[in-house]
Amino acid sequence: MALVPSAKARTAYVELLRGETPALTQQERSPAQAGNHSPDHETIQELIRMGMVSEDASAPAQVSPVDPGIVEARLGSLLRSSALTMLEEARSLTDLLRPLIGEARSASAGGGEPIVRIEGKAAISAIVGETVQQAAKELLTAQPGGGRPRATLATIREQTGTLLDRGVEIRTLYQHTAWHDGPTREYVSEVTALGAQVRTLDEFFDRLIIVDRKLAFIPADTERERAVIIREAAVVRFLVEVFERNWQRAKMFQGSRTPNESVDISAGLRETIIRCLIHGDSDSKIAKRIGLSTRAYSSHLAKLKAEFKAESRFQLGYLLGQLAAEEAASGANEAVPGTEGF
Repeated sequence: MALVPSAKARTAYVELLRGETPALTQQERSPAQAGNHSPDHETIQELIRMGMVSEDASAPAQVSPVDPGIVEARLGSLLRSSALTMLEEARSLTDLLRPLIGEARSASAGGGEPIVRIEGKAAISAIVGETVQQAAKELLTAQPGGGRPRATLATIREQTGTLLDRGVEIRTLYQHTAWHDGPTREYVSEVTALGAQVRTLDEFFDRLIIVDRKLAFIPADTERERAVIIREAAVVRFLVEVFERNWQRAKMFQGSRTPNESVDISAGLRETIIRCLIHGDSDSKIAKRIGLSTRAYSSHLAKLKAEFKAESRFQLGYLLGQLAAEEAASGANEAVPGTEGF
């Protein structure tokens, strides 16, 4: 039985409560007999099944609306009970499939397909989570987008602690904007105290997870609805080298920040925005590159426009480009003294 009334049933119930329809009867009527505003027999039967109307004791052939508070309590209880049942079934399914996922991973680790595609965020999350739990020596992750959602951090906090307790080395790359996100700073403080290493970069990079230098996960599309599992040794080795190069250029991050570090990070973001504006990148592309929301990026852009007294984004880009050209010309003259005589 459906737990949510159909749109027609909801409309009929509201109209009946408001007195906008004549008395309802349980007798089946044709549309012509029922009139434009009277529910048909099927709708009346649905209202009865849902407990939204009841038989009128004084007129057994008619039905009348049940108090909305009673309807809400009854249907709400049924929906909550159904939701709890579905959650329990989901847990049972997870418990049932987790060993199979582990067996499949173990069986395919040595001779499985070198590249495997995964469809759907739920499937990606489940497979990545199970694979990460099986890490034996090292976990390398690159997480773009600045700070991470509090719910996500809560989910991975326990897993990270378990891996570190087993002696797994964990290194994570964030973007510089993570320094300004409270939940992310708290998480980083906790995991670095346990032995994890975290660094940040001022530039955009894509998501990357490497487990024991044997297997890697990368996104297969910009929406991250699809992912790719890579087992090909040469490709995994290449991805490790990319991670290591970024790691060497990154700034150590332990969750806390001094005033000087905050100034340095903010200055770095400002320089990146200026370079992107001079290059002609769109606002959405710049925001993604530095790991800021569009709203946060707009605030930085407004400050730059005010600083350079630009009335429009186009004018700001022109002024910044002109300034860069002047600085480049000045640097060239200083580098080659005496050229004025030629």
